[in-house]
Amino acid sequence: MEMTTDAPIIKDVARQEIVLGIDLGTSFSTAAAWVQGKMYLVPDERGEPCIPTVIHYGEDGPPVIGFAALQLRRRDPENTVSGIKRILGRNLDSPEGRVFAASSAVNLTSAPNGRIILSTRCGEHTAEEIASTVYAHLRRLSENRFQRKISKAVLTIPASADDAVQAATIRAAKQAGLEVLETIHEPTSAAVAFGLDRFQGHRKLLIYDFGGGTFDVTVMQQTNQNLSPIAIGGDATLGGDDFDHELAQYAASIIWRRHQIEIQHDIVRWDRLNRESETTKRALSAMQAARLRVKDAFTLERRPHNLDITVSRENIAPRWKKLVERSIQTTAETMVRAGLRPGHINNLLLVGGTTYVPAVRDAITRVINRQGEHPGDPQTAVACGAAVTAARHALRAA
Repeated sequence: MEMTTDAPIIKDVARQEIVLGIDLGTSFSTAAAWVQGKMYLVPDERGEPCIPTVIHYGEDGPPVIGFAALQLRRRDPENTVSGIKRILGRNLDSPEGRVFAASSAVNLTSAPNGRIILSTRCGEHTAEEIASTVYAHLRRLSENRFQRKISKAVLTIPASADDAVQAATIRAAKQAGLEVLETIHEPTSAAVAFGLDRFQGHRKLLIYDFGGGTFDVTVMQQTNQNLSPIAIGGDATLGGDDFDHELAQYAASIIWRRHQIEIQHDIVRWDRLNRESETTKRALSAMQAARLRVKDAFTLERRPHNLDITVSRENIAPRWKKLVERSIQTTAETMVRAGLRPGHINNLLLVGGTTYVPAVRDAITRVINRQGEHPGDPQTAVACGAAVTAARHALRAA
């Protein structure tokens, strides 16, 4: 599949209506469109198709979304929302709600109907309203990309999403002015992106989807173009963000040993350390060791001090091991429910940015006893599959 973010703006799309495929992710969101035999990813102002699912509410003007909001979170986390997908359609007392509350600097309360209310300097917001802001941002970027009005989309949802999550997702998109033609489960969308729906015959697939905020695993039966889930599993409180957090905890333990300073009680500095830990985590996917540098990481003798340490894969492996094992345990339980052993799996698909982590890839490869298919960018695969599905809707309507 040919994919691009820098192809010329499409001015002539024949008679094909552009329908977006949108993946609202916990950490990053992506919009894409399949037009005239080519996949177009919708970039932000930096040219990046993976746009941080972060919204900052300032004192003046509209909310800031994406990378700029991510930057603002470092100094104003109390008015910056991230990971909204975790609580879309959820209650505050749900496992997802409790995890979100524990990790968010934004003040949370519960509405009479049990839904979560987030309070910022701009007032109170529901999860649907915030998700709608992200959908609207992706829609605006897409209209700028294609130089035309866009009003329809196919949305991805987790395979484990219940009716409340699906309904909340659809309502959020509608508030952003989008007509939702279909919702598609993320593992099915990933399979479509990899072209697996063009297969002729019978086989079983395992889709291991490790994103920034959630982990999902799906065992699917395929008969020709028909893809149907046999068993679905997942962990809504496990994702790449947890790897960042463990790396930040490791750094915090070094600061404590050296200076007896506890930095986790400083919301702004702790958030900054987590963000820089994500950068170091990404570097460790390509290198055996990487530096973790944080400006003004802590105060010692009334003077700000920077953090500058080198982290190796070996150093962080014990902390990350428990997270990897949680995903493997969930995978094993899902396969048991499907009544399958590793030898029954014909294809292993690796989806989500956390599958870049070598320890993650090695673990699932060892358990399933086959190499995972990791073509293209696993972070954009789900959105691309939704875009292919959206294009089929457009062609049928033409």
